Amino acid sequence: MAAMIVFLVLAVLSTVFFLVVRVTKGGVSGLLSKTIASVFFIALGVAGALSLSPNIDKAAIFILFGLVMGLIGDIVLDLKVIYPESNDQYLNAGMISFGIGHFLYITAIILLITFNLTTLLVSIAITIPISVAIVFASKLMNINFGKFIVHAVLYTVILTFTSVYSIAIATTDTRFVLMAVGMVLFLLSDLVLSPMYFAGKQDDKFMCVVNHALYYGAQICIATFIFVI
Repeated sequence: MAAMIVFLVLAVLSTVFFLVVRVTKGGVSGLLSKTIASVFFIALGVAGALSLSPNIDKAAIFILFGLVMGLIGDIVLDLKVIYPESNDQYLNAGMISFGIGHFLYITAIILLITFNLTTLLVSIAITIPISVAIVFASKLMNINFGKFIVHAVLYTVILTFTSVYSIAIATTDTRFVLMAVGMVLFLLSDLVLSPMYFAGKQDDKFMCVVNHALYYGAQICIATFIFVI
Protein backbone atom coordinates (compact mmCIF):
# COMPACT_ATOMS: atom_id res chain seq x y z
CA MET A 1 0.00 0.00 0.00
CA ALA A 2 2.82 2.40 0.87
CA ALA A 3 4.52 1.76 -2.49
CA MET A 4 1.25 2.38 -4.30
CA ILE A 5 0.74 5.73 -2.56
CA VAL A 6 4.34 6.87 -3.13
CA PHE A 7 4.41 6.02 -6.83
CA LEU A 8 0.87 7.28 -7.35
CA VAL A 9 1.85 10.66 -5.91
CA LEU A 10 5.01 10.73 -8.05
CA ALA A 11 3.03 9.86 -11.17
CA VAL A 12 0.51 12.64 -10.51
CA LEU A 13 3.20 15.22 -9.69
CA SER A 14 5.24 14.35 -12.78
CA THR A 15 2.09 14.70 -14.88
CA VAL A 16 1.37 18.15 -13.47
CA PHE A 17 5.02 19.14 -14.10
CA PHE A 18 4.77 17.92 -17.69
CA LEU A 19 1.55 19.85 -18.33
CA VAL A 20 3.16 23.07 -17.12
CA VAL A 21 6.25 22.53 -19.28
CA ARG A 22 4.21 21.43 -22.30
CA VAL A 23 2.04 24.55 -22.25
CA THR A 24 4.76 27.06 -21.38
CA LYS A 25 7.70 25.72 -23.38
CA GLY A 26 6.86 22.70 -25.53
CA GLY A 27 9.51 21.39 -27.92
CA VAL A 28 12.27 19.16 -26.58
CA SER A 29 11.56 20.27 -22.99
CA GLY A 30 7.96 19.12 -23.39
CA LEU A 31 9.10 15.78 -24.80
CA LEU A 32 11.55 15.16 -21.95
CA SER A 33 9.02 16.06 -19.26
CA LYS A 34 6.41 13.91 -21.03
CA THR A 35 8.80 10.97 -21.04
CA ILE A 36 9.44 11.43 -17.31
CA ALA A 37 5.68 11.45 -16.62
CA SER A 38 5.29 8.25 -18.66
CA VAL A 39 8.19 6.58 -16.85
CA PHE A 40 6.46 7.25 -13.53
CA PHE A 41 3.17 5.59 -14.53
CA ILE A 42 5.22 2.60 -15.68
CA ALA A 43 7.07 2.68 -12.33
CA LEU A 44 3.67 2.64 -10.62
CA GLY A 45 2.75 -0.44 -12.63
CA VAL A 46 6.07 -2.14 -11.82
CA ALA A 47 5.49 -1.46 -8.11
CA GLY A 48 2.07 -3.07 -8.51
CA ALA A 49 3.54 -6.13 -10.19
CA LEU A 50 6.20 -6.49 -7.49
CA SER A 51 3.50 -6.29 -4.83
CA LEU A 52 2.16 -9.56 -6.25
CA SER A 53 5.54 -11.28 -5.76
CA PRO A 54 6.46 -14.11 -5.68
CA ASN A 55 3.45 -15.07 -7.83
CA ILE A 56 3.29 -12.21 -10.33
CA ASP A 57 0.20 -12.70 -12.47
CA LYS A 58 0.77 -13.00 -16.24
CA ALA A 59 -1.90 -10.35 -16.71
CA ALA A 60 0.28 -7.85 -14.84
CA ILE A 61 3.07 -8.45 -17.36
CA PHE A 62 0.73 -7.73 -20.28
CA ILE A 63 -0.46 -4.54 -18.59
CA LEU A 64 3.14 -3.44 -18.02
CA PHE A 65 3.94 -3.97 -21.69
CA GLY A 66 0.79 -2.02 -22.53
CA LEU A 67 2.06 0.86 -20.40
CA VAL A 68 5.43 0.67 -22.16
CA MET A 69 3.69 0.90 -25.54
CA GLY A 70 2.01 4.02 -24.18
CA LEU A 71 5.40 5.52 -23.34
CA ILE A 72 6.63 4.73 -26.86
CA GLY A 73 3.48 6.23 -28.34
CA ASP A 74 3.95 9.33 -26.17
CA ILE A 75 7.48 9.90 -27.45
CA VAL A 76 6.62 9.22 -31.08
CA LEU A 77 3.62 11.56 -31.13
CA ASP A 78 5.65 14.40 -29.63
CA LEU A 79 8.35 13.83 -32.24
CA LYS A 80 5.74 14.65 -34.90
CA VAL A 81 5.41 18.08 -33.29
CA ILE A 82 9.17 18.61 -33.11
CA TYR A 83 9.76 17.27 -36.64
CA PRO A 84 6.63 18.24 -38.63
CA GLU A 85 8.26 17.22 -41.92
CA SER A 86 7.93 13.59 -40.74
CA ASN A 87 4.40 14.04 -39.39
CA ASP A 88 2.83 11.09 -41.20
CA GLN A 89 5.44 8.56 -40.14
CA TYR A 90 5.35 9.55 -36.49
CA LEU A 91 1.56 9.74 -36.38
CA ASN A 92 1.27 6.30 -37.96
CA ALA A 93 3.82 4.82 -35.54
CA GLY A 94 2.09 6.44 -32.57
CA MET A 95 -1.34 5.06 -33.49
CA ILE A 96 0.12 1.58 -34.01
CA SER A 97 1.91 1.74 -30.66
CA PHE A 98 -1.24 2.70 -28.75
CA GLY A 99 -3.27 0.13 -30.71
CA ILE A 100 -0.86 -2.62 -29.64
CA GLY A 101 -1.16 -1.33 -26.09
CA HIS A 102 -4.93 -1.78 -26.15
CA PHE A 103 -4.57 -5.35 -27.45
CA LEU A 104 -2.24 -6.03 -24.53
CA TYR A 105 -4.80 -4.60 -22.10
CA ILE A 106 -7.54 -6.76 -23.64
CA THR A 107 -5.29 -9.82 -23.29
CA ALA A 108 -4.71 -8.99 -19.61
CA ILE A 109 -8.45 -8.66 -19.01
CA ILE A 110 -9.14 -12.03 -20.65
CA LEU A 111 -6.46 -13.69 -18.52
CA LEU A 112 -8.11 -12.39 -15.34
CA ILE A 113 -11.71 -13.42 -15.98
CA THR A 114 -13.81 -16.51 -16.42
CA PHE A 115 -14.71 -16.16 -20.07
CA ASN A 116 -18.37 -15.41 -20.73
CA LEU A 117 -19.51 -15.48 -24.37
CA THR A 118 -22.62 -13.42 -23.64
CA THR A 119 -20.58 -10.59 -22.10
CA LEU A 120 -18.27 -10.61 -25.11
CA LEU A 121 -21.09 -10.55 -27.66
CA VAL A 122 -22.99 -7.82 -25.82
CA SER A 123 -19.81 -5.74 -25.63
CA ILE A 124 -19.26 -6.15 -29.38
CA ALA A 125 -22.90 -5.25 -30.06
CA ILE A 126 -22.53 -2.05 -28.02
CA THR A 127 -19.13 -1.21 -29.50
CA ILE A 128 -20.35 -1.12 -33.11
CA PRO A 129 -22.96 1.68 -32.83
CA ILE A 130 -20.75 3.72 -30.49
CA SER A 131 -17.84 3.49 -32.94
CA VAL A 132 -20.09 4.46 -35.85
CA ALA A 133 -21.44 7.40 -33.83
CA ILE A 134 -17.92 8.60 -33.01
CA VAL A 135 -16.83 8.48 -36.65
CA PHE A 136 -20.05 10.20 -37.79
CA ALA A 137 -19.71 12.89 -35.11
CA SER A 138 -16.12 13.47 -36.23
CA LYS A 139 -17.34 14.33 -39.72
CA LEU A 140 -19.93 16.72 -38.31
CA MET A 141 -17.10 18.43 -36.41
CA ASN A 142 -15.10 18.80 -39.65
CA ILE A 143 -12.45 16.38 -38.47
CA ASN A 144 -10.69 15.13 -41.59
CA PHE A 145 -8.70 11.94 -41.03
CA GLY A 146 -7.58 11.92 -44.66
CA LYS A 147 -5.14 9.12 -45.42
CA PHE A 148 -5.46 7.96 -41.80
CA ILE A 149 -9.18 7.16 -42.01
CA VAL A 150 -8.63 3.38 -41.88
CA HIS A 151 -6.21 3.72 -38.97
CA ALA A 152 -8.63 6.02 -37.15
CA VAL A 153 -11.64 3.72 -37.59
CA LEU A 154 -9.74 0.59 -36.52
CA TYR A 155 -8.25 2.38 -33.54
CA THR A 156 -11.67 3.73 -32.54
CA VAL A 157 -13.17 0.24 -32.63
CA ILE A 158 -10.32 -1.27 -30.58
CA LEU A 159 -10.40 1.47 -27.94
CA THR A 160 -14.19 1.54 -27.73
CA PHE A 161 -14.39 -2.24 -27.36
CA THR A 162 -11.75 -2.27 -24.61
CA SER A 163 -13.70 0.43 -22.76
CA VAL A 164 -17.09 -1.28 -23.16
CA TYR A 165 -15.73 -4.74 -22.31
CA SER A 166 -13.98 -3.55 -19.15
CA ILE A 167 -17.13 -1.71 -18.04
CA ALA A 168 -19.23 -4.83 -18.64
CA ILE A 169 -16.86 -6.94 -16.55
CA ALA A 170 -16.67 -4.30 -13.81
CA THR A 171 -20.45 -4.56 -13.30
CA THR A 172 -19.94 -8.03 -11.83
CA ASP A 173 -16.31 -7.85 -10.65
CA THR A 174 -15.38 -4.69 -8.76
CA ARG A 175 -11.67 -5.36 -9.26
CA PHE A 176 -12.12 -4.03 -12.77
CA VAL A 177 -13.54 -0.63 -11.81
CA LEU A 178 -10.09 0.99 -12.06
CA MET A 179 -9.49 -0.58 -15.47
CA ALA A 180 -12.92 0.52 -16.67
CA VAL A 181 -12.37 4.10 -15.47
CA GLY A 182 -8.94 4.11 -17.07
CA MET A 183 -10.25 2.96 -20.44
CA VAL A 184 -13.10 5.50 -20.42
CA LEU A 185 -10.59 8.27 -19.67
CA PHE A 186 -8.44 6.91 -22.51
CA LEU A 187 -11.40 7.12 -24.88
CA LEU A 188 -12.27 10.65 -23.79
CA SER A 189 -8.64 11.66 -24.17
CA ASP A 190 -8.56 10.49 -27.78
CA LEU A 191 -11.87 12.19 -28.53
CA VAL A 192 -10.19 15.45 -27.49
CA LEU A 193 -7.02 14.56 -29.41
CA SER A 194 -8.80 13.97 -32.74
CA PRO A 195 -9.68 17.63 -33.46
CA MET A 196 -6.20 18.63 -32.33
CA TYR A 197 -4.51 16.38 -34.87
CA PHE A 198 -7.09 16.32 -37.66
CA ALA A 199 -8.94 19.64 -37.41
CA GLY A 200 -6.07 22.08 -37.08
CA LYS A 201 -6.31 22.63 -33.30
CA GLN A 202 -2.94 21.21 -32.31
CA ASP A 203 -1.87 24.53 -30.78
CA ASP A 204 -4.96 24.90 -28.60
CA LYS A 205 -3.43 24.95 -25.11
CA PHE A 206 -6.70 24.25 -23.29
CA MET A 207 -7.37 21.15 -25.38
CA CYS A 208 -3.76 20.10 -24.88
CA VAL A 209 -4.14 20.23 -21.09
CA VAL A 210 -7.49 18.41 -21.13
CA ASN A 211 -6.20 15.74 -23.50
CA HIS A 212 -3.08 14.97 -21.48
CA ALA A 213 -4.85 15.20 -18.11
CA LEU A 214 -7.36 12.58 -19.30
CA TYR A 215 -4.64 10.43 -20.86
CA TYR A 216 -2.33 10.37 -17.86
CA GLY A 217 -5.31 9.84 -15.58
CA ALA A 218 -6.13 6.81 -17.72
CA GLN A 219 -2.67 5.30 -17.58
CA ILE A 220 -2.37 5.94 -13.85
CA CYS A 221 -5.70 4.15 -13.25
CA ILE A 222 -4.59 1.20 -15.39
CA ALA A 223 -1.21 1.00 -13.63
CA THR A 224 -2.89 1.16 -10.21
CA PHE A 225 -5.24 -1.64 -11.29
CA ILE A 226 -2.28 -4.04 -11.10
CA PHE A 227 -2.30 -3.69 -7.29
CA VAL A 228 -5.79 -5.22 -7.07
CA ILE A 229 -5.65 -8.07 -9.58
